[in-house]
Amino acid sequence: MLKITFIMLISIIFSDRGDLISFEYVGLMQSNIIQEDLDASVGQLSPNAIFNIKAYSIVYETIDQFGEYSEASGFISFPDDYNYAYPMYLFGHGTKVKRDSAPSMGSFNDLNMWLGTSGYIYMEPDYLGLGVSQINHPYQLKDPTATVMIDMVYATRQFCNQIYGLQFNDQLYIAGYSEGGYAALAAVKEIEENHTDLNITMSFPMAGAYDMSGTMVDLMLSRKKYINPYYLPYVVLSYMERYDLGTVQDFFKPEYAEILPELFNGDFSGGYINNFMPDIPIYILRADIIHEFRNNLNFPFRLTLAENDLLDWIPRSKLYLFHGIADEQIPFENSVVAYNRFIENGADPNLVSLELLNEFYGGHNGAAPYCLLGAFILSEQEKQYYNKGDINLDNELNMLDVMELKYIIKHNISVDGLDLWFSDINNDGLVNMFDIYEFTGKILQN
Repeated sequence: MLKITFIMLISIIFSDRGDLISFEYVGLMQSNIIQEDLDASVGQLSPNAIFNIKAYSIVYETIDQFGEYSEASGFISFPDDYNYAYPMYLFGHGTKVKRDSAPSMGSFNDLNMWLGTSGYIYMEPDYLGLGVSQINHPYQLKDPTATVMIDMVYATRQFCNQIYGLQFNDQLYIAGYSEGGYAALAAVKEIEENHTDLNITMSFPMAGAYDMSGTMVDLMLSRKKYINPYYLPYVVLSYMERYDLGTVQDFFKPEYAEILPELFNGDFSGGYINNFMPDIPIYILRADIIHEFRNNLNFPFRLTLAENDLLDWIPRSKLYLFHGIADEQIPFENSVVAYNRFIENGADPNLVSLELLNEFYGGHNGAAPYCLLGAFILSEQEKQYYNKGDINLDNELNMLDVMELKYIIKHNISVDGLDLWFSDINNDGLVNMFDIYEFTGKILQN
């Protein structure tokens, strides 16, 4: 315990982005209990619960919307079986405002149980401004959103190295719904452009607002009733702070300028904030701001929204855009515009797909479980486990692997990472004759 505390102290002093700062045990869930819970919750959609799972919350280093180092937190669940190396699954959650509603502040839920028991190392960042982070949440800002997602992957890798025997393989899945859909697509873009050490197996941005300066502006200027009017001030406050666009008095009518900063201080939920909002969100804005939005294409706020669109790039890995066409909160046109732009930019139509769910599946909340199920089914088709000891990667444990292990030891070949995990049969951190003895015994027993 003293050793772990010392390591964590050193990491706090010398941490860099993506570094693990601390972790805390959340709990263990048995597979039979998971099965009962999922059967009761999702019924026929429920998967087979394969593994017992463990869960931890973590704190890690990232970069905020101003380019400064900042602490972020997140939730991890994983199979409690160290005989396999597992794929990693990064998930972005939907919009939250209340700081303590973040994933790391909770416990097990349907999604982290589902993916953990199915054989994935599940990672869900809280995002900046939620969980342990005390800054304002950079809502719908692509750079800090992508960074906090990606740094969760790096921190989880370090976490796996702390939990000896827990091993990730080279598969990485990325998914998210609503704000999480935006976060997933932002992360994919950033990884493909700037993180060659991460290889995306498949990604599933779902029901995200990718076309901020087009589809979403049109929605907010439409003078139609909106189910979650708090979204608009959340975006405005986020962009005002990031781009120094002015004060709350410059953007909002006086009665809203007075109350909105406190409502978005992290103590209140979006549902609570809705109680103070008109059904038509645009009515909180000053008339001159609305006029500028409508008539000035060079209005600074409109330009900053365009900076955070996720349209002008070419995805290079398998990507599925899921969206329900009856989505009343984030119009499905966001995904249509994104898909069409990707194809126009030169994306391979065999890699990039648009998956639209018809009205039968419901609106924004109703379509969510079906989108998630579709993503899970596609993930399962390419999921790979690595067996501990399967050094030659032929999906069998036999004397050929023993011969490979003997060769490594005889020639004093240095191994680390996944190769060390394959070879260190007795989990003592060393590769030597004791591993051969134990491995040979296991094979002969079978």
